[in-house]
Amino acid sequence: MIITAIAAGLAVAWLMQGLWCLLQLQRSSPYQHQPANTSTNSSATASANLATISMLALLGSLTIAVAYSSGTRHDYTAYTNQWEIVLGGGNPWIGTDNAYGPLHNAMAWVYGLNHLLPKGLFALLHVATGAISSFGSLGINDTTSRLQKSCLFAFFVLSPYSLITVGVYANNDILPAAAMVLALMGVVAFNNRISSLASGSLLAIGVLSKFYPLIILPSLAFRQRKLDWALLSGFLATLLLGGSLAYWHWGHSALLPLLFASSRSSKDLSIFHFTSKVLGAQLDSFSLPLMVVAFAAVSWFLHSRNVNAVIGSIVTFAAVLSFYKVGHQQFFLFFFLVSPFAIRYLLSCSTIFTPKLASAFLLWIGFLNWYQLVFQLTCGMWEGPATTLRYWGALPFLALSAGLATTTMRSIAANNGRSRQHKKGWIPSLNCRP
Repeated sequence: MIITAIAAGLAVAWLMQGLWCLLQLQRSSPYQHQPANTSTNSSATASANLATISMLALLGSLTIAVAYSSGTRHDYTAYTNQWEIVLGGGNPWIGTDNAYGPLHNAMAWVYGLNHLLPKGLFALLHVATGAISSFGSLGINDTTSRLQKSCLFAFFVLSPYSLITVGVYANNDILPAAAMVLALMGVVAFNNRISSLASGSLLAIGVLSKFYPLIILPSLAFRQRKLDWALLSGFLATLLLGGSLAYWHWGHSALLPLLFASSRSSKDLSIFHFTSKVLGAQLDSFSLPLMVVAFAAVSWFLHSRNVNAVIGSIVTFAAVLSFYKVGHQQFFLFFFLVSPFAIRYLLSCSTIFTPKLASAFLLWIGFLNWYQLVFQLTCGMWEGPATTLRYWGALPFLALSAGLATTTMRSIAANNGRSRQHKKGWIPSLNCRP
């Protein structure tokens, strides 16, 4: 109970920071599209940029230090066993619990240089992706200030959840999560053929590490009710190249992760884990059909309202993930990395990010922080009172997810309705990017 209280205290402190961030962000009106401050001279801007770069370099160094000092733990132990098999000339998919793609196996050669080097690179990729999400171009006039960007970076990228998931555990979910964020930003912020090709390739790289980036492919490839052939070409070319190399090196076993993923039992934050462990009802077989139904229903809803790629990707991924039976908390890393970009984007061109939606999102993501803190402080929730949270945690998380989903859908519908009622240009629509 003491450990749970400590975790709750840390989570509350993090939420207080989030509330402060929200207050700061509310000062950015979605209707104000003037340049931030034209009177600022170039030397002051250069100094501010240098200070930001210095801060990011320092934080990157500290995160890498945390990664190295925490050593080998959690899933990284399994990674090292799989990489040892690769370096020994064996097949990492035979006789192991390797549910990952060929890119994960390729990290073996990095591991061979130094056993903690992949962990350090994961931490560096995390900070770099978070910095790009927080400070990178939106492709439209950004109404958020440097202070607000820094606040978003600190709140999401340096959150307890993120630092534990990547810095301490070195979960390889940073690879698909970073690929998804960068692919989305490439499509939205630059919106040209070259960026589409690059975004497609990045998304394929994510799929070559884990399969779930496939979920947002339709949101990126089908925008403004038009198919982006450049993005689809980049995706397929990279996926075929990586898949062919894997097949050439390891043969048919490269397909085993697909079979392994379908045979896994329910875990952690999945509602199927709750029904199995608490109610004694084995409902895992319903996971895949419900994921398909959720994907189809949400895709239809978003397509009918011509929603842009930012909202489409986040909502679709959240909906499908809600019904995935393997509810590991690291699967939600994408939301922490994409949030700075998404919030800046929506505040700058849309009325959807209302205080009600912001509050629902803050509670949802706050629960993930608290859960991960308890998980770390109790060594995995395997003993004592923490086991109750391991089995019952999915229930409050489902309630928070349902509340966030309802609030989001209502905000989308309301925003879409206001856009139709006003002349073009008066109220920004969900199609922020032309």
